[in-house]
Amino acid sequence: MSLISSGNPIIQNQSLVQFASGSVEMVTYSNTVNTALVGTRIIIDKSAFESEVSLGSTITYKLIATNTGNVAGIVTVTDKLPEGTSFVANSLLLNGVPLPGSNPESGIRIGSLAPQESVQIIFQLFVISIPPSLQLVNQARADSVFQTAEGRSVTSITYSNTLTTPVNAISVSASLSASTNQTFPSDFVSYALTIVNEGNLSLRDAVAFLTLPAGVLFAPGSVTINGVISPSADPSVGIPLGQIKSQSTASVTYRMQTTEDTPYLFVTKAVTRYLVSGMPNSVQSNEVTVTLISPEIIAVKQVNLQSAFPGDTLLYAIHIRNAQNIAVDATLEDTLPDGVNFMVNSLKLNGIPLPGAEIEDGIKLGTLLGQSKSLITFAAKIPSQVSSVSALTNSARIEYTFRLSDGRVISSRSLSNTATTALIAPIIQLTAQVDRAVVEFGDSLSIQAILANIGNLPAIVSFTSDLPYGVDLLPRTFRVDGERLSPSAYDGNQTWLLGSLLPGARLLIVYSAAVTDALVSEKMIGVVKAGYTYEAGDRMMSGEVLSHLLEVDVTGDDE
Repeated sequence: MSLISSGNPIIQNQSLVQFASGSVEMVTYSNTVNTALVGTRIIIDKSAFESEVSLGSTITYKLIATNTGNVAGIVTVTDKLPEGTSFVANSLLLNGVPLPGSNPESGIRIGSLAPQESVQIIFQLFVISIPPSLQLVNQARADSVFQTAEGRSVTSITYSNTLTTPVNAISVSASLSASTNQTFPSDFVSYALTIVNEGNLSLRDAVAFLTLPAGVLFAPGSVTINGVISPSADPSVGIPLGQIKSQSTASVTYRMQTTEDTPYLFVTKAVTRYLVSGMPNSVQSNEVTVTLISPEIIAVKQVNLQSAFPGDTLLYAIHIRNAQNIAVDATLEDTLPDGVNFMVNSLKLNGIPLPGAEIEDGIKLGTLLGQSKSLITFAAKIPSQVSSVSALTNSARIEYTFRLSDGRVISSRSLSNTATTALIAPIIQLTAQVDRAVVEFGDSLSIQAILANIGNLPAIVSFTSDLPYGVDLLPRTFRVDGERLSPSAYDGNQTWLLGSLLPGARLLIVYSAAVTDALVSEKMIGVVKAGYTYEAGDRMMSGEVLSHLLEVDVTGDDE
């Protein structure tokens, strides 16, 4: 039997008979029977785009199926996945056309494939584990069915070449995570780096290098390696991990502190360098992004008067703006300058009166939404008499809280500018003393007083000697800085008009009085007074100051 192939293959078959007659051997041949060979014959050529793979990578296979037979057949191609792989869903293409839902393990229906016709199949697999053989061994199978002229169905099975792809035994992954995805200035953020060696070889001399973003500080002594504290470790110069054995894990934790210079978004990642069989290699972690939450509450304080007199009313306005998109819960606190009195029921929040509210008790502003504005207004009164002309300075403080995505509540504060009002007023001071502590009836005593203006505005002053009945004033003895005054300066009732007393001026007043027997007490008690007037804008203001008590014991004649 022989096969003759010339377009359509033919099987030729012929029989022979061997016999002997006496000493003669003879052969007799039958006729030749020719049988035409018909059928579907599928040849599959399998190849891969990758020459080697590693854990987690993708391999792309290509199958070319050709019908080398002489009859069209219905063809189904099946490809059993190699150990350690998983089919990439919807990656299968038939002649470039996607076949959604198809899977090479459950069979790819090619349909009718004509003689000498070819189809191309492409699909992808994930490498999900490293096979013990360190190889992906794969072979495709084609099942074909055709009909003979007599109506019989003939099934045939053919296989592709066996394709072997090496699997890289090095499989290292690094994962970095942070304790929070939101932070605030001066916060500590904890990081954890996990290096997993899923390969079949040990990693030697492993060192982890961790980036430190600008404006973020490393917390010394915060590093742990596999749960053991390593006080001297520094991520910026590398954290030594030593050997990471096959199928094992190494872990590193550390902390970093944010500052006012930390950017709104800061990114951290890690690089681990190691040796495998003496060859250097490295693996990078994922990037971890942390958002810095730093509300910006701006408070601007204004006052209606840049300079004021005693008795004036100050109108304060505090403009509050949330300059970021972060909502905060806020309270306003404001302490008025010494001697300035808050005017009851003058406080308003965004134009709405707050009856009974006191500015110094703190005003709850509620929730300040991002980019929102608020306005606080109130009034304060300067007393008609003041003891100092120091500038009236005032600032507000905003205490606020905000919440991070991890549930933490953070408190902070913001200070306003200082609103300043210059106080303009005379400050009249008066001190007095007598030259003797004990006198007899009929004696004279000398009284000395010092009158000063320590303010910043002149005042018209008068001096009054308020002594008890029985003590007679001696007007002719009255001297101011050693000089006698004009008689017209004395009003005849123990008061002298001294004129204008300039800021910083000081007058020494000396005069005498006689103690008569009309004094009914054994103790003389008196005071000296200074009255004053001054112009405060379009108003005339007045005031009076008293010295301390002047006390003198009076003794009579025992005889």
